[in-house]
Amino acid sequence: MADHKEESPVLPELRALVGDVPRLVGLDGNHKMSKSIGNALPLDSTAEEVKEKMKRAKTDPARIHKNDPGHPEVCPIYSYHQAFRKEGADEIYDSCSKGQIGCAECKQKMAQSINNLLEPMRERRTDYLKHPGRIDEIMIAGTEKARLAAKETMLEVREAMGLNYF
Repeated sequence: MADHKEESPVLPELRALVGDVPRLVGLDGNHKMSKSIGNALPLDSTAEEVKEKMKRAKTDPARIHKNDPGHPEVCPIYSYHQAFRKEGADEIYDSCSKGQIGCAECKQKMAQSINNLLEPMRERRTDYLKHPGRIDEIMIAGTEKARLAAKETMLEVREAMGLNYF
């Protein structure tokens, strides 16, 4: 039997990669995002679709007037700011809490941030639609790369388990 290497396991224990990202509810403010109930923002949404969906999104239910102090900790849109606008989330929190920003302006800022995030994806999607052969090239190259990695990993697994008979 082969010696087992203790210092670098072949199959390391998996660890979660999820950080301190707040749980995002759908645009209805009640359920998780879902295409079937229409409260999601698909990645292929146009800039105008994002703006329209954000306009209809639920906000702080206790806030009636623009100048009323808000409660960002219960507002679904604020959780989006925390996830997608980290650099501006504190400003939104303060402005909302003091009644200095209305929900419409808050949603507009969020829509702009989401559109900024999606724009490079839209550009790549348009390019791939114009050149569909590139998708096949990428898939073939990825498949070859995965096969090589899997082959090397299986050699290491067999070695570690003492199953390298040949």
